[in-house]
Amino acid sequence: MIKPEKAAWELKNEKNKAGVRWLLVVLIGGYLGSLLQNGGVLPGADRLFSWYYIGAVTAFVAILNLAVTLYILRAKDQGTFHPAVKYLTMVTDLVAVSLVLLPTGGSESMFFLVYFVIIVSNALRYGMRLAVLGVLVFNILYVLVLAYQYAPNFDIPGFQKEVLKVSGVWLIGLYTGYLARRFEMLQGEVEKYQKLLANLMAEKKQ
Repeated sequence: MIKPEKAAWELKNEKNKAGVRWLLVVLIGGYLGSLLQNGGVLPGADRLFSWYYIGAVTAFVAILNLAVTLYILRAKDQGTFHPAVKYLTMVTDLVAVSLVLLPTGGSESMFFLVYFVIIVSNALRYGMRLAVLGVLVFNILYVLVLAYQYAPNFDIPGFQKEVLKVSGVWLIGLYTGYLARRFEMLQGEVEKYQKLLANLMAEKKQ
């Protein structure tokens, strides 16, 4: 477990993420349903895309988000927070994005940008560890998306473009984690000097 002050801050972060996640479940679920209903499925996606698929992906995210929401309410009362929750929610978000990519164009899907949003937002909140884990999980999941999209020949057109996209995610994710780490260190220095100044003022009054 972590310190009460940090626990409260991380609980607030996860509560905000859970709120955004509920909104995205509704919006993306509705978009996928509209896409299927109107016959806007991209070539190759029809072997996977169905109401069962949409329901399964939506239920997966909703059930996990409900569990996280209930945990947050309980942890808030207890004033504690387990660090594993932030890793779990980030990995789940990345998995959910990958599942949405499959029927919406794979490497060409507009939802690819959501990878950036998830990795950068978590890196800004939590620093380099989450950034490293985020880009590693993204890398594995995106390779699986490409494998599904271009199976069985795995002849990826514009392979260089895909390498650049993955490299871009790594660069932005790790740099964001570095900036967050630097800010945390500077914040620690400021707090240390504030404490030192308070001690000096207290000694002077004596």
